[in-house]
Amino acid sequence: MRIKTNGEDKNFVGIGKVMIDTSSMPWNIPHLHFLVDGDSDHFEATCLEFGLVASGPTQEESAERLGGLILFHIQAVMHEGGGYEEFKDMALNSFMNAYWDAYRYIEFCLAEKRKDLSHEIEGRITRAIQNMFDKKVKELIAAKAEEAIREYEKMAAVKVSGVTYVSLKDAA
Repeated sequence: MRIKTNGEDKNFVGIGKVMIDTSSMPWNIPHLHFLVDGDSDHFEATCLEFGLVASGPTQEESAERLGGLILFHIQAVMHEGGGYEEFKDMALNSFMNAYWDAYRYIEFCLAEKRKDLSHEIEGRITRAIQNMFDKKVKELIAAKAEEAIREYEKMAAVKVSGVTYVSLKDAA
C-alpha cells in the first residue's frame, strides 16, 4: 500500500506488533507497533514507539531482525541508558507521527475486511483460553465419570448371597 510519510512515498507491505515478556521486571512494556515497507528484495521494519529500523531481504526477516533490535535496545536502555523513563520519552515523542498515521490507516483498511491485527491477536488469545477451558472441562468430566464408575462398581458388587429363613413357630 503506497502512502506518503514525511514527503516520502513508502510502499507499506505489512504491519505488526512486538510483545515483550517482562515478567522478571517490576514494569511492563506495552505492545510495540511496527510497519514494514519495501519492494521485492529489500524491506525495512520500523518500530513506531522507538524509531528503530531493521532491514532484510524479506518482510519476515526484517520483522524478525527488528524484534532482536528492540530486545537489544531495551536491555541497553535498562543497563546503560535512562531506564524506563527513556522508553516513555521516546514513545511519547512526535517524531513518528506520520508513521503512526499510516499504521492506523492500514489497520482500519484491514479491519474493514475483518483482518486487522488487533482482532487477530485477540482471537488467538480467546481461542487459546477456550481450548484450555475445554480441555479442563473434559478432564474434570472424565475424572468424575471414572469416580462414578468406581462407585457404581462398588454398589454393583453388593449382592444378595443367599436368603435363610427361620420360622419362629418351627424354632419353638
